[in-house]
Amino acid sequence: MKLNKMIGLTVATLLAAVGIGLSTQTNVSAKSYSGYSYAETTRQIKSGKLTIPAKTRVYLFAPTTKNHKVYAKIDVGDLSYDIRHNNENAEMTVPYSGNLKVLKGKFPRPVTIAKGKQFTTQSNYIKAPKIAITSNNYVEYFANGNTGTKPTSSTKITATKQKGDLTHYYAKKKMLKLPDRHISKKGNYQYRLAVRLNKNHFSKLFTSYSVGTLKNYFCLPAPMA
Repeated sequence: MKLNKMIGLTVATLLAAVGIGLSTQTNVSAKSYSGYSYAETTRQIKSGKLTIPAKTRVYLFAPTTKNHKVYAKIDVGDLSYDIRHNNENAEMTVPYSGNLKVLKGKFPRPVTIAKGKQFTTQSNYIKAPKIAITSNNYVEYFANGNTGTKPTSSTKITATKQKGDLTHYYAKKKMLKLPDRHISKKGNYQYRLAVRLNKNHFSKLFTSYSVGTLKNYFCLPAPMA
């Protein structure tokens, strides 16, 4: 995927969502959806070169209706690299019935953040290392800043705990190149990565985060010309 196109998809996807960052998803009906929702694929879904396996958690945009049939728009840009790398579109549209089921509960929103306090140019943002928390429960690190290339590390998230502006992501394996902590010798809670939405989190220019430590700043910039 071309770098500038992927960057554009990522920023547009994140800012299009209701709320920015690690806010939680509102409870929704398990039978249908009317807005931004988490869902799980009930079978393997294919569109062109893109294949989403069965039982994959995905993030849905608002639905469309054609000939009295509801179509779901899957956010492709927030899936892990191993699924989305052959796709150049920001979304996949499929019939909702038979392909997806909306998940009940609250989940942290997918987010891609860049290392630094803020960025004033698109060039600086593109080059900055990035962390992506994907909709299908992976934390990925891109040392070169290019989310359209294979990540430096990709780790399956086995559990998530959120309290206020602080979210803890847990994994069975060490999150390579990330400031996670080893807190247990077995189970789903062996390694923990802390991501905090800072109190001065919103401005016209950026949303601020701290990863691992309070002074390890990452941010989500507003769209830049």
